Amino acid sequence: MDYFEPKTIGEALSLLDKYGKKAEVIAGGTDVMVDIKYKDEPGCLVNIKGIPNLDTIQENGAGLIIGPLTTIHQIEESTLVKERVPLLWQAAHQFASLQIRNTATIGGNICRASPSGETLAPLLVLDAQAKTTSSKGDKDVPFAAFFKGPGQTRLGPKGLLTGVSVPYPAAESHAAYLKHAVRGAMDIAMVGVAVLVTPNAGKDKLDDVRIGLGAVAPTPMRAGKTEALLKGKGLTAKLVKDAGTMAGSESSPITDQRSSGEYRRWIVEALTRRGLEQCWQAITGKEVA
Repeated sequence: MDYFEPKTIGEALSLLDKYGKKAEVIAGGTDVMVDIKYKDEPGCLVNIKGIPNLDTIQENGAGLIIGPLTTIHQIEESTLVKERVPLLWQAAHQFASLQIRNTATIGGNICRASPSGETLAPLLVLDAQAKTTSSKGDKDVPFAAFFKGPGQTRLGPKGLLTGVSVPYPAAESHAAYLKHAVRGAMDIAMVGVAVLVTPNAGKDKLDDVRIGLGAVAPTPMRAGKTEALLKGKGLTAKLVKDAGTMAGSESSPITDQRSSGEYRRWIVEALTRRGLEQCWQAITGKEVA
């Protein structure tokens, strides 16, 4: 297995052009090193950790630009993220152990394209965009179109993620990221649900509702039918129950050694209800009637 440490994005792209599908990009390595140990070795490793200026969190007008080499712990420790994009902060805070958060990068979590990736459903709900580059040029890709399937993204074998653009949600919005796992934060999500709601001026109805689901479909997904059900309405106990049921029906979880599909669907229902209830209480100061 060949190993390279490019010092520029251009050098990295040249290596990806040369090796194509044989190349594996590595940064933190929390997933790749496990694969090397238990699965087939790649033809070469391209370690991009030494490329400068890819580990920053910067304001850019109406949002943040987060470098792909930014660690999950950096996101968790960022006051800017916590105050302006709390949904992403919540996901980072529930991401594995402190040791893993110190090493794992947001770029790795995204490009791994695991349906259970902790940051993916929140980024989808936040209408984030992936900033990508290849020998053909630069391109911004909405996260709604970025994932093609488990382990597959629009990057292809010769593309590189250079940043994540995260728009600020509305100032009056509230969000919740809820995760269910066997060992809590220490384990990958069996189900992850991201909820972001924006109330009207009177705070008695929802002007905007976004619900993202993780680990219950081949890619992270938005629960579009559930969002449509809730928009323009005030939350009641019945509506919240109906929304949970609909979100569960929109998911398509698999059965594996960790859980049955039926159980995952039930968890989607429960976490969707809980997320909506938490956001509504934050908005109105009252529990759902």
